Parts: sequence; structure tokens; C-alpha cells
Amino acid sequence: MKNEKGISTWAVILLIAVLIGAAILWSKYFAKPMATVMMGGAEQAQPAIEKAHKASEAVSQANVATEQAVKESEDMEKEK
Repeated sequence: MKNEKGISTWAVILLIAVLIGAAILWSKYFAKPMATVMMGGAEQAQPAIEKAHKASEAVSQANVATEQAVKESEDMEKEK
């Protein structure tokens, strides 16, 4: 029975070592390329994001102009 317990201890130690090794290999070979791909996608999307911001600003300006026109028309109606 003592040998069986020793074998399971070594199995746990081996499993932990394999997990640590896998984490090191992943960080060395896959983490940086993955981040590069993600950032490349963000850079490609930047023009579309800027275009969306400009469209949002145009809509906001149109809303402000509409609100001002409504206020002016209400003021003109009150003056009558």
C-alpha cells in the first residue's frame, strides 16, 4: 500500500509539472502572437470606429438644431 501512495504522489507532481510547462510554452509561443492578432484587428477597425464617431456627432448636432428650432417655434407661438 505504501508504494501505491508514493506512485499517486508522483503522478500529482508530474501533472503539476506538465501544467506549469504548458503554461510556460503557451506564454512564450502563443500569448504574444495572439495579442498581436487582436491588436491588428483593432487597428483595422479604427477607421470604421472614427466614421461612427463622426456620424454620432452629426446626429447629436442635428438633434441640437432640431431642439433649437422647436424652442424658437414655441416662442413664436407664445408671442402671438
